[in-house]
Amino acid sequence: MVDFHYFIFIINADSAVFGSVVFLMSYIALRLVYRMWRRSLRCPHCGEAYKARPVVQVQERTLPNTLWT
Repeated sequence: MVDFHYFIFIINADSAVFGSVVFLMSYIALRLVYRMWRRSLRCPHCGEAYKARPVVQVQERTLPNTLWT
């Protein structure tokens, strides 16, 4: 006859695997929903999609060379 603790270990291992799979699938689903929500965001003033705007490049101001001589 098989020891009772063996069945407890098997059930716990199955539960752990099942819980990990459910957690992974829910994480992937929530990430996809978040991405869809971010893509649907629009500016309240002009209605333009936030991702469609070009990224503004900030130019660094250089000091005149006379300050360093």
